[in-house]
Amino acid sequence: MRSDVGAASVSTPIQSFSARTRSSVAFAKSAFSPHNNGQYVELDDFGVATSPIENDEPNLEHDHNRYASPPKRRRKLYIPHTLWTRLFAITGIIETLGTVGIESWIFISISKHFDDNGEEDATLRLRSFLGLYIFALFYELALSYDALRRKNTFQLIGLCICNLGLLVYGIIQTKEIKDTLSSLSGSTVNATHLWVQYRIALILVPVVLGVGTVCMSAVTWKLRAEFSWTIYKSISADLQMSWRYTTYQVYIALLKFDFFFIFGTQLQVLLALKDYTDEEFIIQAAMIPIAIISLILAARFCRLEKTKSLICIMVLFIVLIASFVNTVMKVFSGSDSGQLTSYRVSLTLFATLAVLLLAGTMANSVMCITNFRKGLKEHINNARKQAPAADTENAWTEDTKSRFVLN
Repeated sequence: MRSDVGAASVSTPIQSFSARTRSSVAFAKSAFSPHNNGQYVELDDFGVATSPIENDEPNLEHDHNRYASPPKRRRKLYIPHTLWTRLFAITGIIETLGTVGIESWIFISISKHFDDNGEEDATLRLRSFLGLYIFALFYELALSYDALRRKNTFQLIGLCICNLGLLVYGIIQTKEIKDTLSSLSGSTVNATHLWVQYRIALILVPVVLGVGTVCMSAVTWKLRAEFSWTIYKSISADLQMSWRYTTYQVYIALLKFDFFFIFGTQLQVLLALKDYTDEEFIIQAAMIPIAIISLILAARFCRLEKTKSLICIMVLFIVLIASFVNTVMKVFSGSDSGQLTSYRVSLTLFATLAVLLLAGTMANSVMCITNFRKGLKEHINNARKQAPAADTENAWTEDTKSRFVLN
């Protein structure tokens, strides 16, 4: 009987030890095995290791995560990442390369021909036409990149209209170059020979711009929905705030187009005047930096909601409008002794568009002022803090076509 009691007393601690061992093994297993819901339990969740052996083994994965390098900073350079943004960018690049290549060849060829004949001053008008056209094409490409980067639908629409305007200007340019060649060549035979040499190239420019305008308009229609969804996520379903943001976007787009037509008008005036010592030349030259600074400050004051400062900028816009109207009146009155008459068509076109755009900018400024201190400033500042290039995870997908379109 004593032996039975002794055996029972010995077997009891052995059974308890084996039970503890089984429980510890089961406990250790649970740390590595999945639960019913499919999630895993990490070892870091336990304060004490399940066994000395496990405690001695180095946790390489944990050390790797601990000493891993911080995530790389996202690039600040915007690269179109959706189908339609890439198509718009490719269309703009191909159009610019084609038209600039043709215009540059004509520019170099005509300049070389007349420079060899000692008629450098006579080709100034031709050079101004071609140089301004090349600048317009490059500036439009820069605005295209800016519009895609900032997701400004109205700037894209303005670019399509501007592209159509460049097409019209290309047709006008063809006639202007033909007339200028006739007046400079000295003989009808020589003028005809030069015109035949450049005619096909000059006709190709409006054709390329026409095809580009159609493609850009079609892609802009698709980008309208894509950018509207981005704005919807930014400002939620507040339709009033959406309207205020739309007004602000139109205002910023108008300022960018104002710059080109103001600069183009003033450049032609300076080329027509030529006399660097003339008082009017100095005044017209000083208007270019004043206009550029005014446009930059106009955008800044609107973003910061500075009412009085923006009103002062509007006064400067009125001065610019008066100057352009005066220039057009001089062109048609002949009071400038024929200096501006040689640029009549192109100068009138640029000055008229500059006046219309400045008038539209002033009207939009009033609308922006009425929206001040209604919460738009915070939305704009938050949008500026977000890197435009970091929006790659918000790529346009097929399931977002049913979203609201606010623009």
